[in-house]
Amino acid sequence: MQMKIKIGRCTIALCLGLAMLGITGVVAQGPSGHVFTTIKDGTEVNFNLYGDRADVYISGGPQNTNASGLPDGTYYFQVTDPSGKTLLSTDNAVCRQVVVVGQRLAGTAGPCPHALGTFNDDNGVTPVKLAPFAETPNPGAEYKVWIVPVGRATIGSDPKVLNFSNRDSKTDNFKVVEESTPPPPVGSCQPSSSLSAIASGNNVASYVPKGSWSSGTTGIQVVSIEGTPTLPTTNPIPTADAINSCASNSVTGVTVCTANNNKVYVISALSATPTVTVLTSSGTGGVTFSGGTCTNCGVAMDSVHNKAVIALALGAAGAGFQYLNLATNTFEPAFPSRASGNPKISEDALVDPLRNLLLNGTEANQYELINVATTTSPTFFERGVTISGGEIDSSGADCQTGIILGPSEFPVPSQVFIANLSSSSTVLTPGSPGTWTGPAQVQTLSESNLTFGANSVAVAQGTHLGILSGEFGGNEITAIRLPSAIDTGATVPAIQDWVSCSISGFAMGLDPHTLTAFQSPNAPNHAIALLASSGGTHVVAVDLTNMLDPAIVPRSGGGHHCASAPLPASVVTSKL
Repeated sequence: MQMKIKIGRCTIALCLGLAMLGITGVVAQGPSGHVFTTIKDGTEVNFNLYGDRADVYISGGPQNTNASGLPDGTYYFQVTDPSGKTLLSTDNAVCRQVVVVGQRLAGTAGPCPHALGTFNDDNGVTPVKLAPFAETPNPGAEYKVWIVPVGRATIGSDPKVLNFSNRDSKTDNFKVVEESTPPPPVGSCQPSSSLSAIASGNNVASYVPKGSWSSGTTGIQVVSIEGTPTLPTTNPIPTADAINSCASNSVTGVTVCTANNNKVYVISALSATPTVTVLTSSGTGGVTFSGGTCTNCGVAMDSVHNKAVIALALGAAGAGFQYLNLATNTFEPAFPSRASGNPKISEDALVDPLRNLLLNGTEANQYELINVATTTSPTFFERGVTISGGEIDSSGADCQTGIILGPSEFPVPSQVFIANLSSSSTVLTPGSPGTWTGPAQVQTLSESNLTFGANSVAVAQGTHLGILSGEFGGNEITAIRLPSAIDTGATVPAIQDWVSCSISGFAMGLDPHTLTAFQSPNAPNHAIALLASSGGTHVVAVDLTNMLDPAIVPRSGGGHHCASAPLPASVVTSKL
């Protein structure tokens, strides 16, 4: 049967493409069969991402009654962090037993069994609930489930602990993105726009390229945004090439910047004398956008996995992406986008490290989701978007809730594609390439009259607030409020509130878009957007929380525009 990868509260189930091996059966035969996590009714195979710990069940065997499953017997199970070093199961091991009959999970054993799911007619399995287990310490919200025959394990002096050899067990990794899951670090879940934000304690700085796709100006300006970050003594940082995009990892302090050619600059932690290492990507040829041409077109950061992804030209293959492992400063193999039309890559791509997704909304109105759980072997899911007179210009996301965005260039008032990856109705169907469906709409934002339409987007992770801007001049911006909770239903998502206002003495920069956002590490922890003018000569910080407060910024009769202009000093501050 065709396998579909559903995305919902029980899972935002992205098949990781890993070969899931079996649990131990008859000792002489060695491990066999399969083990994986699933939803309550056991109807999906290899679910990997859930909205709540209570939604995770254990199963085994394929979604049919023909192939072999687990060897008959009784098994212990446990939940740990992905390394296996931290036991997260909170009840005694004797309570964590499952029974396999006819090579299918049939129920539980022991004096205090876990809850059962619903019997699945398609494969004869009765799933077993994994909870109770504690929240993982892993920053990517990742867990590991282990299963081992009772004859190959003993219970330790601590009744919660199992003693066994790893070779006698089988495992499956999964993630739980709960309401309480903290947002990814500052710098993650941001589109591959021009400037970056990097936080260390109460200090925030921004790396601002002096160049663009259409400008050969060299150098990277480092700007103090909050607190007293240490800035380079030589500032701007000199570069031999025109830099178009920077992305920062607030966990390690490293920043990666791309040049218009195939050079990649890796800058060590913020200091008076940073070390700059120049690498060469696999980029070749050029990608032509409305705002210029580039070989390396931008960079987005995955701080959870300590990787950066470069959007780049790939010669005859068109355009695609290449991951840079920042632990070793080595590139992984580049891979082309499977989106139809040209250009095949977004002006601003984005990595969702919680769902292991690369978001690629293109000017050909294809919104591509790329499963990068295994970055050397990604899988592709395509969706066409109909926008009258417009084209998707960048990719945005609130990674906590699974709301994704694609602002449209040209239409006025602004139009934004918005979809909900957390909906149980969102389905990723594998293929060559695959497709994806689910609740979505193209929403028109009245009174949002941005220059050349809504071109760029950024969401301050952890706040559910974001910003839309135009490009190539113009001083109008639109602050947006997104849904604040995970919605697993079939409701079409929508931007909840928005307001458009102008910034005195400011003009938006060139491509790639000169915009990013972050949640301030300083009380009261407001959502902050950073915008730069052409050449990075003017950088402003916009307090989105204050901007969306009608008591601070009164609105016009239509309800979505400032009643007066420009924005007050309580909202906008100049940083450069």
